[in-house]
Amino acid sequence: MFRNDLSCRKAEPQDARRIWKILQGEIEVMRNAGRNQWQNGYPNPETVAQDIEQQVGRVLLQKELIVGYCALILTGEPCYDNIANGQWLTTDTSGNCHYSVVHRIGIASDLTGQGLATQFLILLLKETQQLGCESMRIDTNHDNVQMLHILSKLGFTHCGNVQLPDGPRIAYEIKL
Repeated sequence: MFRNDLSCRKAEPQDARRIWKILQGEIEVMRNAGRNQWQNGYPNPETVAQDIEQQVGRVLLQKELIVGYCALILTGEPCYDNIANGQWLTTDTSGNCHYSVVHRIGIASDLTGQGLATQFLILLLKETQQLGCESMRIDTNHDNVQMLHILSKLGFTHCGNVQLPDGPRIAYEIKL
């Protein structure tokens, strides 16, 4: 069931400090779980600033409080051009980006376990559909069990593997 106290909007420059605090919490969670994802200086405050400047940053609001963050990219992901051990559900030969990409999703560490990441992705799926994209793609590390569970629950399909600058990732897509 969708919570009606949640909304999503573009991130603004004044949000950067809160966003970085949320991402730092996620970095620490991954470190404590022994994961390699996000342990090499990415993401960082400069990444957040670039996301905001490029207008791809999105914040999840619980009433007026920022409780989550991600980048919603509508211009494609070059790392997704080469998928191994599978294939994407959708293809586009027109040269236009026909999918959205979610990167750097994080939820405030004091609010994890409440289903907020799932709710955030639902809002992002709605935005993606309203923008006319036919699908959403996302990748995650093999040991990010929480994200793997969420993607399965929302109906994302495992499509193969992609190579990001900081390592291999499992690639998923959902048609809208």
